[in-house]
Amino acid sequence: MPAVHRPLQTRDRFVQEFGTRSVRYADVLAAGFSRASLQAAVDRDLLRRPRRGVLVAVPAQGAVDPAGAHVLSIRSTIAALGPGVWASHESAASHQGVSIPFESALDRVQLITPEGAGFTGPGLAVRAAPLPFCDREVVDGIPTTSVARTAVDVARGRRLASALIPLDSAARLLIARVSSTSGNELRRAVRDPELRALATAALEDALSHCVGWAGTVAVRTALHHVDPASESAFESRSRGWFIEAGLGALDPGRPVPCAGKIYWADFCSDERRVVGEADGWSKYGQSPEEIRTALEAERARQRDLERDGWRVVRWSTRDRRNAVVHRMRTALLTA
Repeated sequence: MPAVHRPLQTRDRFVQEFGTRSVRYADVLAAGFSRASLQAAVDRDLLRRPRRGVLVAVPAQGAVDPAGAHVLSIRSTIAALGPGVWASHESAASHQGVSIPFESALDRVQLITPEGAGFTGPGLAVRAAPLPFCDREVVDGIPTTSVARTAVDVARGRRLASALIPLDSAARLLIARVSSTSGNELRRAVRDPELRALATAALEDALSHCVGWAGTVAVRTALHHVDPASESAFESRSRGWFIEAGLGALDPGRPVPCAGKIYWADFCSDERRVVGEADGWSKYGQSPEEIRTALEAERARQRDLERDGWRVVRWSTRDRRNAVVHRMRTALLTA
C-alpha cells in the first residue's frame, strides 16, 4: 500500500521544529522527516526551496505573494552565504518597497559582494561591484543596497517609461522616510520643493558611484523627469509614455478642488481642464464589497469633476501605449 502523505501536517511539524527560519535539507532529514513527505509539502507550496539544499516554511495563512516569497528566499540565501553580500537590484527593491518595471521578474535572488568574486547558480546571481558604505542599509535584518542605489541599479539601461518606475518610487519612499508621513499628508509632502530636491540629490549621489557603468546614461536622462508624486508603477509608466510622445509629463498627484472637496488626480492639465486616471485594479481593494464601494465613489467623483468642467480620461493596464497616448492627446487638443 502506498504511503499516505499529509503535507499540512508536515509543514506544521516543520514550523514546530524549526520555526520560520531556513534550514539545511540534511538537518530536516536528521530530524526524522522523510524525503517523500517533504516533497509532497513542496509540491503543495507549503514548504519552499529558496536555494538548493535549503527548506523554509510558507506561513500558515497560505501561499504568500511573489514579493513576500522572494524576501524569504533572500533571507535564507544570505544566511547560507554568510556576511559580505548585500541584496541588490530587484531583490532589494522587493524588500524595500521600491516598485520594479513590469517586465522584471523575481525569478532569482540578486546580490552584490563588494569584496568577493561574482558567481551565478540556480535562482541566484551574485555580482562583484563596488558598494560604498553610504549605499548600504539594513532593512528588517536583511543587508541591502540603499533605496537610492537600488533604484539606480534597477533603472540602468531601461527606456524612460520603465526607468521612471523605480526612480519615482524610490524618491517617494525617501520623502516618506524624511517627513514621516503617509496618506494625504505624504501626497502633500511629495510636492514640497525642498523634499523633492533632497530625494533627487540622493538618487544623483547614488548614480555618481556608478559612473561609466553600462546603462547609466539612461538613468541620467530619466532623473530629469523623476516625480515622487506618482503613486504607482502604472502611473510612472504612463507618464513616461506621455513624455516620450511629446505631451509633457502633465502634473501627477495633483489636488483638484471640486464640489467642496479635494480630489487627487493621477494626472492633471489645469490649462486644458483635463484629468487623467490610470486605473489599476489594486486601488479598488480586494473583497467584492471593497471593490463595489470604491467603484461607486469613483463614479460620483467623476460626475463632480465633469459638472465642474473637467474632462476625465481613463485607461487601464490592459490598454496599449499608443491607445493611451492617442486618448490623452485627443483630450488635450479638443478640451
